[in-house]
Amino acid sequence: MDEDENILTILSTPSADEPSQTTRLRGQARDLISNPRGSSVETLPNTLLDLLVQVIKTLFTNTKHPSLTSTGRKALVPQPAPLGTHFHSPLEDEALKPWKTTFTVPLLRYILTSYTFLPPGERKIAIEAHFHLLVPPILNMIDDADCTYKASGCNLLRRLCEVLISVQSEILKRTGLAEVFVDALKANFMLLPTLTPEEDSLSVLSQLYPAYLALVDARFVALGGLSSNVATNHQTRLQAKNEIGGNTTEQAAPPSKTNTGSLKPSHSSDELLARQSQLTALFRHGVLASLFHLSSSTQSFSSTISVPLTTLLLAQLPPILSRMGITSAKHLQTFLPLLRVGLMDPFTLAAPPLVLAVLAVLETVIHVCARRVREKWFAEILRGVVACWCNCVDELESLSSSEDKDVNRREETRLVMRNVKAVVSVMQRLKSIVGSLGDVMGKEEWEDVKSRLVNEEEELKGLFEDDDP
Repeated sequence: MDEDENILTILSTPSADEPSQTTRLRGQARDLISNPRGSSVETLPNTLLDLLVQVIKTLFTNTKHPSLTSTGRKALVPQPAPLGTHFHSPLEDEALKPWKTTFTVPLLRYILTSYTFLPPGERKIAIEAHFHLLVPPILNMIDDADCTYKASGCNLLRRLCEVLISVQSEILKRTGLAEVFVDALKANFMLLPTLTPEEDSLSVLSQLYPAYLALVDARFVALGGLSSNVATNHQTRLQAKNEIGGNTTEQAAPPSKTNTGSLKPSHSSDELLARQSQLTALFRHGVLASLFHLSSSTQSFSSTISVPLTTLLLAQLPPILSRMGITSAKHLQTFLPLLRVGLMDPFTLAAPPLVLAVLAVLETVIHVCARRVREKWFAEILRGVVACWCNCVDELESLSSSEDKDVNRREETRLVMRNVKAVVSVMQRLKSIVGSLGDVMGKEEWEDVKSRLVNEEEELKGLFEDDDP
């Protein structure tokens, strides 16, 4: 396997001034992995266990996490973190955290990848048996002050959760450790400029949000893909009952066993609420709070102190909203005006990836909350789309005139053509959103809206035509 060759290369390259204990553990790990008898399906679980017990656990022996027991289980009474843990000098940090080596993260990544080579049955037995050995190193990395290790810890957590999901393991629920991981991730939501360098923020948050979503999926793996569907069906039944004049105080019947697999109705309801709570925390205290922080001076994305971070945060909304399902409709009043103002601002086109990220969020909203969009929010979305289209038309005219002036300058011409291509891609996405809105709206109402808008602004003909701009 290429992974074997890569990890063996890393383990065969000691760093300068490496402590003898670390060198010994490095050699021990190399011997275990290079042993051909340890890579078969029958012996691989034992090899991974030896790596975890003899190497990884030894490296992390001096680093106790306050939320865990010495055996890697959840502590019933978490101990307070010792004072000054984030203010050690590099020499003290090296002594207290011998796991900060060049091979620790690659070795853990190798271990987690190796589980995927086992058949599902053996994989589930192995990952659940080794779970308590994997938790402490990952949790300590996420809580470390070094952003590089924070990002690595989040990446390893995502990989661990993906393995658990692949075998439908509920060990996160049984052990209660999902909440411990959630708390660790939440503590890093606001690693944002200006207190945190932009590069560090991008490094951590680009790994944190996928890890959080993978953690939610693994914690509520018994719900599978049905959780959002059950929530949607539950809400739809209530709405239908209200519309036909039923008792508005009557609650819809809990989801039946056929809708939730093997879960009992009461349990599925509790699980859905817990799942929605974790997703709401990610949405409100993670993405939304960060977006408002980055654009605190105004409500427009053009004033953000970090375009790459804002783009990254916006890219997290579609998977979050998709998982939340129809319950995300209650948040539309909070963030749709922000998106609309961002689209209306002509300066936002200076960052096409950011605009495309906003449009991806709108597409998800239209798909997930179609009924709410039709009843209340289509005008808000359409205002932003129409304004953005007009800005794009103006931008193309401006770029065309600048191209004529710089016809003899090759570099400037290339830049103009690249900008034109970016604006055209935005316009194509705008047309796609308009098409989705048309599908959601009633035909007569939509035709009336289109005709009124085109009569007021002739430039909008291209937006509502079937052909690309």
